[in-house]
Amino acid sequence: MAIEVKQVNFYDNERVYATVEVKTYEDGRVEIVPPDGYRMYPMDIETADTSAHSFVPELIRRWWKGSRQYKCYMVPVLEELFNAMMRPDWSEDKRNLRSHKCRVEGAHGTPIICRRASCTGCPNAGKDMETNQTSYIEDLKKNSNWEPATEDTTSTEAMGRILYDELINFLAKHQKKLAQIKLLEDEGCSVKEIHEMLDLPSNTIYSDRKRIKKLESEFFKED
Repeated sequence: MAIEVKQVNFYDNERVYATVEVKTYEDGRVEIVPPDGYRMYPMDIETADTSAHSFVPELIRRWWKGSRQYKCYMVPVLEELFNAMMRPDWSEDKRNLRSHKCRVEGAHGTPIICRRASCTGCPNAGKDMETNQTSYIEDLKKNSNWEPATEDTTSTEAMGRILYDELINFLAKHQKKLAQIKLLEDEGCSVKEIHEMLDLPSNTIYSDRKRIKKLESEFFKED
């Protein structure tokens, strides 16, 4: 149970357009709850003088974009605007994740992106491996003389796994709760089981599953 709940008003032309709840729990965890129809957007305030503005400290976060973190202020935006506003960040995240994947030899001798989610336990760990830093996924076929046979699915399966790992890494970095729900759901856990393991209300889990589906749709959309 939250030990403190703040009501934070957001204004547009001196009129309140949204009120956000900021809940602080005994373990120090902070939950930001936007009103229905809104999502919390990380507005970049890296160069802003936070002391000169009436920023609520709990709404100031560190946010990852690509390979760097920046200071942001969480503000409510309409759901229909959220995806369009976040798409540049998601695209940069995907490019950054892909660019640091090692390029390894595939079944037919063509270079493919390593499908491992982590370098831990990899026999190539520590070696001077070529990465995908300068050759993104869409360039792999162009830079190779090999043309896959129609029935060959190795690269397709590998790419599907890589994109899945990127989605999980993205969720874990930005919205850890959603990553946990996604992983448990993919393991076949029911809402009741997820509720018992994560101690989350069932209604929250159902709502978060819808959010995950929206994020997946945006994440896997072609840039």
